Amino acid sequence: MNELILTSISKEELRKIFADSVRLVLNENPYLISELSKSATPANNTGEFLSIDEVATLINLAKATIYALCSSAKIPHIKKGKHLYFLRTDIVAWLNEGKRKTNDQIQAEADAYLLGKRRIG
Repeated sequence: MNELILTSISKEELRKIFADSVRLVLNENPYLISELSKSATPANNTGEFLSIDEVATLINLAKATIYALCSSAKIPHIKKGKHLYFLRTDIVAWLNEGKRKTNDQIQAEADAYLLGKRRIG
């Protein structure tokens, strides 16, 4: 039988309990984050700050690696005092910078470039 306990709790405490619970579930199931990221619209991600733990989970790297990338200024971040913050949009853009084109994309760009040169010349 379920035991019913009545207690008084503030809205802030309840919000924190829910947020911690959601974080725990997402940390235990990293694939959920990638699924949520796929369904999120860019407008929802604008201005969203992430912690180092969230960034490590998002891009599947160890926290130590994230710290190393920050110290060598290879990943976009904000440092306030002892804390690091990351904008989700900056992290996604940073990941896309390393995106490699397929051979078909390179060939199509080369063809388009050559066609443009022939028209001018």
